[in-house]
Amino acid sequence: MAIPYSKQMLIERVKKQIAGDFVGNDFKITDNEILLLIDSAIPFALKGSMFEGVKITNVFEVPDAYISTFLIAPLTKNAATNEWEGTLPQTPLALPTGYNITDAYISVNGISKGQSIFITSNKRVPYRNNLPKPSGLFARVEYNKIFLQSSNGMSLNGQDLYVQMPISRTTSLTEPMNLPDDAITYLFDYAVGKIKERFLIPKDIVQDNLPAGNKTS
Repeated sequence: MAIPYSKQMLIERVKKQIAGDFVGNDFKITDNEILLLIDSAIPFALKGSMFEGVKITNVFEVPDAYISTFLIAPLTKNAATNEWEGTLPQTPLALPTGYNITDAYISVNGISKGQSIFITSNKRVPYRNNLPKPSGLFARVEYNKIFLQSSNGMSLNGQDLYVQMPISRTTSLTEPMNLPDDAITYLFDYAVGKIKERFLIPKDIVQDNLPAGNKTS
């Protein structure tokens, strides 16, 4: 089995690149700052991979290496809207509907996979509500919330919802990254480049007790 790469390993690599292999206690960049740069670069790497794939297959799709499946529980019912609500692991990436969440389904009594859920963009929900619906579950997303409604009166009380989606935010620094290897180079170069830009910004280091900025006298 290949050695897994974690974000903590990538952070250490970035720090050594900036510090010339010698990372001392006076290193000015924190791990959380580097992690923020890495996480913010993942959507750009993903979109780049998607557009590269279109050139080859002529099909716009999310590469499998970016996708993870999450258990969303518990589900709670909103009596006013007759919807069931769950919390996603993060706000979905800015991708079209069907790509930000690639699949969602209910596990029937935790034993088998149920029918995939129809995911609809919020803009189309009012229009869809006036159309005949096939039997099953429909979902929409707001921020990091997913709302489900059944067209056949099915109760979701005690049922497990599974959502398959690409994510960018970190839940563990030591777990293997759900990324293809070619994306790791992009994340490294992006983080190093942004940190170097920060070091090149002119700074007022003269201890004259005056505020930073241009002086008129």
